[in-house]
Amino acid sequence: MLATLKELKQHKVISEGDYYFAQLIAGKQPDELPREQKNLAILLAALCSYSYQQGNTCLFLEKGLESNYFNLAYRTAEQHYLHIIQEKIAFLPIECWQSSLADHIAFTATPLEKVAPLVFQFNALYFYRIWQDEYRVAHYLQRAVQRGAETAPTAYEQINAILMHYFPAVQQIEGVNWQKVAVATALKQPFCLITGGPGTGKTTTVARLLLALQTLSACQLKIKLVAPTGKAAARLTESINGALTRLAQENMAISADLIASIPTTAQTLHRLLGIRFFEETPTFHPNNPLPLDVLVVDEASMIDLPLMAKLLQALKPNTKLILLGDENQLSPVEAGEMLGALSEFSQNAYSPALTQYLKAVADIELISSDQGSPLRDHLCRLHHSHRFSGDSGIGQLAQAINQGNVEVSWNAFTHFNDIEMVDFDQVALLKGDNPSLYSQACAALVVKSAVEKYTDYLVKLKALQQQSPILNEQQVGEIFVLFNAVRFLTALRVGELGVEQLNQKIAQRLQQKGLLDFKHERDWYLGKPIMIQQNDRHIGLYNGDIGLFLGQGKVWFEQGQGHYKTVLASRVPNYETAFVMTVHKSQGSEFAHTCLVLPTEPNPILSRELIYTGVTRAKQQLTVFSSAEIWKSAVKNPVKRQSGLNQLLVELFNKSD
Repeated sequence: MLATLKELKQHKVISEGDYYFAQLIAGKQPDELPREQKNLAILLAALCSYSYQQGNTCLFLEKGLESNYFNLAYRTAEQHYLHIIQEKIAFLPIECWQSSLADHIAFTATPLEKVAPLVFQFNALYFYRIWQDEYRVAHYLQRAVQRGAETAPTAYEQINAILMHYFPAVQQIEGVNWQKVAVATALKQPFCLITGGPGTGKTTTVARLLLALQTLSACQLKIKLVAPTGKAAARLTESINGALTRLAQENMAISADLIASIPTTAQTLHRLLGIRFFEETPTFHPNNPLPLDVLVVDEASMIDLPLMAKLLQALKPNTKLILLGDENQLSPVEAGEMLGALSEFSQNAYSPALTQYLKAVADIELISSDQGSPLRDHLCRLHHSHRFSGDSGIGQLAQAINQGNVEVSWNAFTHFNDIEMVDFDQVALLKGDNPSLYSQACAALVVKSAVEKYTDYLVKLKALQQQSPILNEQQVGEIFVLFNAVRFLTALRVGELGVEQLNQKIAQRLQQKGLLDFKHERDWYLGKPIMIQQNDRHIGLYNGDIGLFLGQGKVWFEQGQGHYKTVLASRVPNYETAFVMTVHKSQGSEFAHTCLVLPTEPNPILSRELIYTGVTRAKQQLTVFSSAEIWKSAVKNPVKRQSGLNQLLVELFNKSD
């Protein structure tokens, strides 16, 4: 089996890591084991590693797997390996795999009693450490539900008065005020997940919630705001400041002490927990928990399973946790999809107990059901978008994508003025004879558009430089406004329509127009946009931060609230040019005009979630570069990550009933 896996590695079907983990398991097996059993153990080790690299926390052992090991069914040149692999395990049926390896040293079906590298649970296979993380997340949620005892009736009147203050009658909206429901629910529960699409008011809701919590506690609570990345943390900082300013302007009689008790600066999760490179244990852990009363985590959809487990383990039992996110966005880069798993519990109505509480404190009547999971009472989705009106093409398009309405999503481009499709099929005559020429022609369309749209900020920069080579903060702000007016996003890193080549071609074309001046791509040229690729807390730059080189040997970075900082170009950590960024990197950002570029050929990375994430980065205008075939295939391809969290939660809650 190892020889076969080595060939698959050479064909780039599996990774070096997949192969060497299988080799490790092979080296630990007793010699007396039957050959077929040894081969099965080696195969499952490689499959588990391969599955984890695809973002799954486990590998479902179900019918159909044997006809598509390592996705070989989609690789014509290597499909014959499927039969070879089956021969090496003597065509043993999947339902017999676990019993066949019941006594194998590398496998366990009782991980709480026996530790082994690989774990069988719920007819699925895990790495032990990943099973452990999933188990820890599930147990945190179980304990949070158990702690969510009813708020003392004596507090109802006080909560009702606070909610009336922060949600005055003059601001009541038509239908259910889900922001009010979310605040009331989070006041009661030790854990609350608030989800919603762009513009639904997640940050405003949290601002009201934090004001309400501090009002109840006489400003005594210690609160922190965090996000997964530096860029998302900066965005949360800007949003929470904006929300507090708006609420203060609404004459809510918010005292200076109350405002001062709300944190207005967010940090990264890694910094909060004290996670350091090459150190297994963070600063804060079960034996040294975070000294917090309330923790707000934004962009929770970006958090992978291992990081979420570390976070939950670092919380004190009485710390209130508020997660914010959009479950329709891209899953984390690494394995795990907690928001997706939890959203499945939101299908039923709230429990009678919670609906009675909401009626008492918020005067909101909702349908109740005693059929749902107890987790349902900890989840709230905001439905009304304040960013996209009913006649907004961006909003309608996002909704069609979420619903998987392929034709509706494609036809939307002809019905709205704020969304545009640059159809790659307009150069389809080149596609049949020469796919490479076709890709180049499509890339040329993107480059031409980018050069036109990025001209404004470069012309402005040149004009200011002619007045004085030293820019003040106001002038820098004017340049950033023009630069941030548009951003190009792409699905891929490599290829004609990937980040690397598009950035290179756009810079070269701008140089040919006389708007940029450089000899080599890595030169620091006037107007060069960059994106930071690694965190450097000493300088205060984080992965995803965007900067502009504006002369004098300095790069300027936005700090939010109209403020900027400069860093010497010689001190800037690892970066890349940022005329174009990946959709993944754009999470947590928004741009007035977003241009989404899709590849010309099918690619496994294309999914409904990727399209939705790219589309919803646009605030006012969206342009998509794609063919009908690629667009439609992506919209009907939702990501289906394999995870046992949902099943584990069901089992835990059934046991506790």
